[in-house]
Amino acid sequence: MAPRHVPQVVVPVPFDEVGDFVRHALKGTSLVDPLALLATGWTLFEPHLRFTAVDDQHTRIELDVVGRVPGAETLLFTRRVGEIDRFFVALQDELDSRSHGRSQTSARAPVETSTERLEASTERLEAPTERLEGID
Repeated sequence: MAPRHVPQVVVPVPFDEVGDFVRHALKGTSLVDPLALLATGWTLFEPHLRFTAVDDQHTRIELDVVGRVPGAETLLFTRRVGEIDRFFVALQDELDSRSHGRSQTSARAPVETSTERLEASTERLEAPTERLEGID
């Protein structure tokens, strides 16, 4: 049997601050929403986070996800992998937001409603157009 692969990433965050970094990165995501966790089957897994100091300014974050129910890892493999990916994407989003010098909440673009999209497309349609000479 092959050794178990534990997904990991090294982040430029001091060890003392990495817990707050992870909490802030996951805030507002489906990974902390109880209903989303139930809908995705994530409640059938037990995530284990491990932080390891690489040096005084970098920390390794490892996420090992073990099934609580026999067969869950096999039956829900794609969902498990998707949730693990979502975790690391949230971390990368937080890193990107910090590198641009703004908070995670201000980094997110406002959600455009379908009404706003419709109004914007209507404005484009109503914009004056020039008629080309010689084309009928």
